Amino acid sequence: MNKNIEHYVFHKENFLEESYCKNTIDELNKCGWKKHEWYSATEDVYRQLSADSEPDTLGEVNPKNSEKINDFIISSLHSTLHEYINKFKFDWFNSWAGYTTIKFIRYSVGQTMHQHCDHIHSMFDGEKKGIPVLSIIGILNDDYEGGELIMFGDKKIDTKKGDLLIFPSNFLYPHEITPVTRGVRYSYTSWVW
Repeated sequence: MNKNIEHYVFHKENFLEESYCKNTIDELNKCGWKKHEWYSATEDVYRQLSADSEPDTLGEVNPKNSEKINDFIISSLHSTLHEYINKFKFDWFNSWAGYTTIKFIRYSVGQTMHQHCDHIHSMFDGEKKGIPVLSIIGILNDDYEGGELIMFGDKKIDTKKGDLLIFPSNFLYPHEITPVTRGVRYSYTSWVW
C-alpha cells in the first residue's frame, strides 16, 4: 500500500469527448441554476458562505433538461471507477453500492469554491445507506482563467476539457476552486458510496 496520499488522486484524461462537453454546456445553459449552499452538520442547516462568490449549481433542480446528460456520464463512470479501484489491487476493496446523481457547477467571474472535504450528508435521504467513499470531479471546459483546482492546500491540479478526477472523500483530501478571473468554468461532481 502506497502511503503517499497523492497516489490516490486518479486523473483520467479525455473521459468525455470535446464535442460532448460543448453540447453539454449548451444544454445546461437552458436549465434553471441556483446558488451553491453548504451544509452545516452541527446546525443541520444549508447556507451560503459568501453569497456573490458562491457558484451556481444544477442537480435535481431541473432533472427533465439534464436527465440524458446525467445518465450518459453516470453510465460512463462505471468502468472508470473499476479502473480506479483495480489500479490499487486492494483485495479488500472491490466494490461500491452506488453513486449520486451528477451535480453540475458553473463558476462566473469572481466565484469560487472554498476549501473543504467531501463529507456529503445530502446524498443519504433515508432510502440510501452508507458514507461517501470516493469523490468525482469532471471538467467540461477550459476556456476560462483562474478557477484552478487546488488540493492539499497548495497543489494545483492541471485539468483540461473532458478530464475526470477521482479521490477519497475524507479529511485528507481538502480541495478548493480559486476565483474565476475570466470566462465561465463548468464542471460536475458525484460521490460514490
